[in-house]
Amino acid sequence: MRTYVRMIFHSEGASPESVLKVMRDLGFEESMGMHDFVYKWKEKASIDEVIRLISAMHARMKGLNVNYEITTIS
Repeated sequence: MRTYVRMIFHSEGASPESVLKVMRDLGFEESMGMHDFVYKWKEKASIDEVIRLISAMHARMKGLNVNYEITTIS
């Protein structure tokens, strides 16, 4: 199971390096292609677990002026 995140940066927002640190701290890895980051679940996660992860990411992104799109595939 994987959770993918695609980022949209703004010139007035945080630097990509700052966002990278936040995402790594949350357990995401960089990804190439359609998505910028991926979280590789060790086993199948429940919807509640996915929402907790995304809520933690949302809290850490606050104030960074970065838009994102999330896709989770089991």
